[in-house]
Amino acid sequence: MKRNASFIIRYCLTGFLFGASFCGYTQNNDSVAMQGFKSFLVKWEQCITHFINGDPSCWKQNSSQTDDATIFGAFGGYGEKSWKEVGPRYDWASSQYKPSGAKIKVEYLSIIVGKDLAYTVGIERSDALLGDAKATGPRVLRSTQIFKKENGVWKLLHRHADPLIEKKAPNTN
Repeated sequence: MKRNASFIIRYCLTGFLFGASFCGYTQNNDSVAMQGFKSFLVKWEQCITHFINGDPSCWKQNSSQTDDATIFGAFGGYGEKSWKEVGPRYDWASSQYKPSGAKIKVEYLSIIVGKDLAYTVGIERSDALLGDAKATGPRVLRSTQIFKKENGVWKLLHRHADPLIEKKAPNTN
């Protein structure tokens, strides 16, 4: 059942993004919308920094608290859907980090902004402290985030993050 739920969530999000392109979505890469979204991303990166130091409050304040909210987090699992599940998962995930002064560095591979929907694809790097001192070291995540405007303010709607691992070459045999 959980596996089917994961597929349904991914299918719906893909449909949501593609549907947006047919329902008035326009890419505004050089527009005021893009500049406003990039200003939001500066604030969002500060929220990530707080998150990886054990404080999820800024992250949660800038997240959609609707039934549409979803997460496929870097700690695994099939994901959560609806604020009732997502909010506690954010609390738990942030509690896995210890305050260490770690900062996030995001390399954005793609930023697409529409009127009320935007997404980012990026690589996140930090030296966050996970659990105990034995878990230190660089942490590199691949992340895809979908944001939507709620009452004129950007909010995180969906996040999918996982550890960056070495690319495997295709088997040529």
